[in-house]
Amino acid sequence: MSGVAPAVATVRDVKAGWTAGAGIEGALGGGWSAKLEYLYIDLGKLEQTLSTPFGTETFSSRVTDNIVRVGLNYRWGGGGYGGGYGTGY
Repeated sequence: MSGVAPAVATVRDVKAGWTAGAGIEGALGGGWSAKLEYLYIDLGKLEQTLSTPFGTETFSSRVTDNIVRVGLNYRWGGGGYGGGYGTGY
């Protein structure tokens, strides 16, 4: 394609972020426990610039996520949640 300049794109993003969350875990008995966790993640802003022969356009967006995790754990060695077995790991 003679006479037409190609488009050029650049990406600039922030690599720092943060997360906050909470969770709860409860004993089910026999060394088993169940847990529920929530995390909010904010990875900052992503900015993209696209340059074409017709002009330059900049796009920006915020990168966030919400995560819910459910789990089932087994503690080897049995017990461990009271019942005279102790709580040391």
